[in-house]
Amino acid sequence: MMFMKFFKQLGATLNMTEFSKNAQKIQALFQGSETDRMLSAGIIRTILSDMIDIYFRNRSAVGPGCLVFNPEQPNASKYISKFDLEQDLAIAQEAMDDNLSGMFEQTIKVIEKEDNEDVAIVAMVHQDGIHIHLLDANEANKRIDEASSGLIL
Repeated sequence: MMFMKFFKQLGATLNMTEFSKNAQKIQALFQGSETDRMLSAGIIRTILSDMIDIYFRNRSAVGPGCLVFNPEQPNASKYISKFDLEQDLAIAQEAMDDNLSGMFEQTIKVIEKEDNEDVAIVAMVHQDGIHIHLLDANEANKRIDEASSGLIL
């Protein structure tokens, strides 16, 4: 998975802190009995599988782009094509909005570099910006297996 954060630049120390926080969140998901861990793994697999499926269906219908997923309002999530992002970039540049322009430019660069048949490009909206993830179904499955077995963290 690829992780990008916009609006705030992170130093190496903060990146490690963020990783530790995320590792603790993942660990919390996989605590409890074996049944609880397997249930958590199944739920996470379903969510990621749905995200990957939605991405590839839209990619084949609309062309390269990214799935913008809003975890706080999943119904507001949508697929945005590279063409639409380029149009939004032009509007942000015209409005001289450097934050939005930077976000659109980075997202377009990721799409240009990473668009292929193997990974889904998913952007997640957060209060502090947008995070771009490259979701590989096989790699995600492997990591879920490791986390549910307690092999990582």
